Amino acid sequence: MAVEFKIYDKFDDELERLWKSIDVQNENPFQDYEINKIWFEIFGKSSKLKIFSDNKNFIAPMYFKERVAYFCGGQDLFDYHDLISNEHVNKNDIKQLFDEILNKNSLIELNSIASGSKLHIFAQELEKEFKIEYIYEDVCPIINLPNSFENYLLQLSKKNRHEIRRKIRKFENNLEFEIVETDPSNVDGNIVEFFRLMKLNSEKRNFLNQSRIEFMSRIIEYGILSNKGNLSFIKVNNEMIATSFVFQNKDKLFVYNSGYNDNYSEYSVGLLNHIYNIRNKISKFKFIDFLRGSEDYKYRIGCINQELITIKIMYRS
Repeated sequence: MAVEFKIYDKFDDELERLWKSIDVQNENPFQDYEINKIWFEIFGKSSKLKIFSDNKNFIAPMYFKERVAYFCGGQDLFDYHDLISNEHVNKNDIKQLFDEILNKNSLIELNSIASGSKLHIFAQELEKEFKIEYIYEDVCPIINLPNSFENYLLQLSKKNRHEIRRKIRKFENNLEFEIVETDPSNVDGNIVEFFRLMKLNSEKRNFLNQSRIEFMSRIIEYGILSNKGNLSFIKVNNEMIATSFVFQNKDKLFVYNSGYNDNYSEYSVGLLNHIYNIRNKISKFKFIDFLRGSEDYKYRIGCINQELITIKIMYRS
């Protein structure tokens, strides 16, 4: 059956209603309407926006540069990309979407696609119709959470379980601390503190240019006000010493970014920041995704890899 595409050239009320009406399967925060809109407002000025939809089962938010089509959201700020789609989208829909885009463009480059995702499988099924290339990109380490913190510790290796318990004892026996949560009343000040702690790391300080700070500030505020995000801190001696911002989506957590004061590194506050997040939230969530990057600490707390790939689609010559 032929798909009749509606193409939007801006984020507007009609698109927002359609977007929010789709029951997205395995949703991640980077499929959120508002986050895509914020990204394009800041970073999309030099590109052309085209958002394709069949008006019922899927939306493909794309931007175009030099006859190449990309999902909205850069790899530096979006850890996943995907269609906004429900369970009814099928291979024929995707074939017609690729045809619609390639009719006037030379390449579709889909970055940060979860390996094994529905979109990846559809691409594999369409290899006879299109020339398709898969490129390994990175990993998003994840943890499937059990029903209690003690059971979480038990699923770690003996060595890592012992180390985490030892670090918790050392920290809690030597320092008085509290966990500070962010709500609408303190969100502005806490966002400032979040970036202060992030910038204590030289790599993150270099990453945080004005545009990225604006984007991250706006999505953190949006997350807090919509209850789709949580910004928390470890506070010692009236000083915020560690922080993390996580997206909350149904029974899943996504750790977007974090920071800590290296003066407290003997107490492993960077690691404990994540451990306390797990301990405090494990009763409500079944899955935590530490997003892009293979940093060693993620595996010491029990992560396994979810691979990310880039998929390039073009017509066969």
